[in-house]
Amino acid sequence: MKAIVVEPPTRGVTVKDININISTLANDEVLIKTIATGICGTDRGIVSGLLKFSRPPVGKKELILGHEGLGQVIELGSEVKGLRKGDYVVPIVRRGCGKCSNCLVGRQDFCETGEFVEAGIRGLDGFMREYFIDKERYLVKIPDEIRDIAVLLEPLSNVVKAYNELMFCQRRMIWWCNDGSYNCRNVAIIGSGPIGNLFAMIFISQGFNVYILNKRDPSPTESFIAEKIGATFINTLKGLTLTKLDLIVDTSGHPMAFIPLINKLNKNGAVILFGTTGEEYATLTADLVTFLVENNILIFGSVNASKEDFENGVNFLSIWKSRFQTVLNKMITKVVKPDESESILTKKPAGEIKTIISWV
Repeated sequence: MKAIVVEPPTRGVTVKDININISTLANDEVLIKTIATGICGTDRGIVSGLLKFSRPPVGKKELILGHEGLGQVIELGSEVKGLRKGDYVVPIVRRGCGKCSNCLVGRQDFCETGEFVEAGIRGLDGFMREYFIDKERYLVKIPDEIRDIAVLLEPLSNVVKAYNELMFCQRRMIWWCNDGSYNCRNVAIIGSGPIGNLFAMIFISQGFNVYILNKRDPSPTESFIAEKIGATFINTLKGLTLTKLDLIVDTSGHPMAFIPLINKLNKNGAVILFGTTGEEYATLTADLVTFLVENNILIFGSVNASKEDFENGVNFLSIWKSRFQTVLNKMITKVVKPDESESILTKKPAGEIKTIISWV
């Protein structure tokens, strides 16, 4: 069986044939044929050796890469009730520690022990392979009408979680506008990659005014996406005239991208930190701390997603299928076969928003 493997924390990636027994299933397991897998910055961070927390399963040297997956059910264990042969499914990424209260109730995205594993990232083989076996509880069923865009569900699930966290925290006061909508609230999203665009789509769907920020002019694809969803793309190197923001979403992971914007927040505003990176230093001044305190500014980080977030993501994709179909298609800027993936995983292609590996 063909698979894409790494040996973290060693730099490099290989496409190779591996031997995995897929002939027997436990009662609650499902055999899945991989249809597509997405490539993201986490994958490239592992391949580059920069993500030091990545590790293979216990007792192994190699890790099968890939946490953004879409597959089709081939065989079912005897106790699997919610799926049928031929169904399309997306697997969730993180599996809980089995100890803390959050993991015991299916909220492993809030694991308290840190002893979780994540498919294709740490301690658990991922989905960049021709077939894989998984338990029914970790699979999200995909309606046939959105299977062409369902490979976007994993990144979207993380966005859904962060959005829900924001709205939960902002119940600390009245945050909606005097007409009951959010059309008086301005959101600045730093970064125009797939996560940035998905954040833009979810906030626009809820009535917010959205600005997508980058340090360059938009590509033709980015211009198309921004126009179609109703967002404004801003090249910050040409100046930023925005003075009144209610929310900053950072998908870049660079402190110098979002810290200078914080003092543009209105009272009771918020900052979502989503991106991760390294090798950058920024100073938090006492004046900025005073601003945060005196204006009730909320700052929180968000990572991973629960099965509920995946299922809510299915609902968003189903709604967006008619409203944003061309946008979702445009977000997939390149499709490659597994044998072409090594160079793509090593270096991001120019103009990429989302690259997909097709396994069929």
